[in-house]
Order: sequence, then C-alpha cells, then structure tokens
Amino acid sequence: MASLTTGLIENTRVSNIKPCSTISVTVTNKESIANTIRVNGYYWTGEVKKEYVLDLLNLAPGEVVIQNYYALFEAFEFHFISSLDDVEITVLGKNDAGRSTMKYNILPVQLFSLDNGMRVEVPKTAIPSALNRVYLLDPSSRRISVIDGNTQTLIGSIIVGSGPLGLGINSVTNRIYVANFASDSVSAIDGEINQIITEITVGSNPMGVGVNPQTNRIYVTNWGSHSVSVIDGLTHTVITTVRVEAFPEGVIVNQTANLIYITNHGSNNVTVLDGSTNTIKTMVDLESR
Repeated sequence: MASLTTGLIENTRVSNIKPCSTISVTVTNKESIANTIRVNGYYWTGEVKKEYVLDLLNLAPGEVVIQNYYALFEAFEFHFISSLDDVEITVLGKNDAGRSTMKYNILPVQLFSLDNGMRVEVPKTAIPSALNRVYLLDPSSRRISVIDGNTQTLIGSIIVGSGPLGLGINSVTNRIYVANFASDSVSAIDGEINQIITEITVGSNPMGVGVNPQTNRIYVTNWGSHSVSVIDGLTHTVITTVRVEAFPEGVIVNQTANLIYITNHGSNNVTVLDGSTNTIKTMVDLESR
C-alpha cells in the first residue's frame, strides 16, 4: 500500500493571476494486477482545510488514467492512497489556457507532520475498557499497534488487510474490528491475545466501523458498493447487506435506541438504520457543501 501527498501547494498570484487553475493527475498502474487509488483534494481558507475532491480510480494492469481537477484556490493539496505499492503518480498544474505551469513533487505522507500544520492521515485509535488497551491504526503500514493503557508502553502489533481505514471496538466481548479498504474485508481481532480470529468478506471498499455492544452487531460502510454490511459478532458472518446512498463513509451507533447513522459522502445526507430490523428508518438531508 502506498500513501502519497503533494503537501500544501500555495497558488500565489503573479501579476494578479493564479498560475494554476487546474490540476492534472496522471496515474500509472505498474502492477500485474488491478489497482485502486483513492484521491482526496483539499483547499485551504486561512487555517481551515476543506475537502472538495473524493475520487476512486480503478486501474487495470498497466493502465494509465489522467484526471483533471479544479484548483483555482489560494492554497490546496492532494492525497493519494493506493492499494498496491508499484504505482506512479504525476501531478501537473495548468493555467487557464491548459498549458502546464508547474510539476509538483509527490512524497510519502510520513514526511509531513503536525509541525507544519498538515496531517494527511490521522491514525485511528480505540480503547476497549475491559483490558485498558489502546489500539492505534496506521493505514500506511497495515499495522495495528497495541498500547497498554496502564503503563503507556507498546505491547504488540498486528498486521491486518490491505488499506485499513476503519476501526471499531466491542468492549464487552473484547473484539476489535478493522475495515480493510483495499481488500474488501474486515479483520476480527481477539483483544485478549491480540491475534486475528478471522477475516470477514464484506462489500467493496469498506471504510467505517460501528459496533453496538448490547446487540453484538457490527456495521461496516462499503464506500465502493454504496451499502452497509451487518455482521453478527458471535458467528462473525454477514447477516444482511443494506443498500444506502452514494459513497457511505462514517457510521455512528446509538446503542440505547439501537439506531445506526450512516453519512453518505456522495449524496450529502445521513441514512438512519433501525438495528432491530436492519431496514432504513429515515433519511436526513444535510446542507449543501
């Protein structure tokens, strides 16, 4: 898996004209198998960073794809997450006439830290109360680091599937669930021994994980297949798949009401699921971005 970024690009005006109005991204899959690349674009207004591009590129072996994105901002940046390592990405800035004005460097995200105000990937953290252990997810290394919450020391690490992005905890059963974006699976981990129990096949490009400890149900948003997989925490099998709106990402569980809230990135709304019937209860429209 490769995680790359342009870093912050300042589109400073020259003679009152921004040199870059369009970003041209060329992606070459050098692998012998199909590859998936997630593209995120952000623009900056002062110290606030806002996402305006969320794209998913599926490339056949050896395929080259060119995508153009609007970039008429004072400052912007692009991030790329590839499910495989052997990928070549070129980013060019173009002016209003379509001429290339700049070639931007693409660097591993590890070279960018909070010191310069940027953070490409924030590792996800969860703390099960049973053993007071902290589980830290690092997407770039496919690694779950396990920290003892009493001594604040690293006590182990677990390698999961390709492109892990989501992390959920059942503090009652002491199970940890990791959504693997690039391998279309969820890794179920036994928190007692810090080992993977099983891999659960879900929909395309799983991202978010929500857990209801009271019902022992796990809810996984499938970004690529616009659905939510409902997993039985006892048998670790998918008991149903619920079709939702475009590009579901985040998931929050209200365990008292047994309601599940799904944010749909592509349709700018929230799907509310009834956990007792695994059916859609209502939709909540959000303000336009």
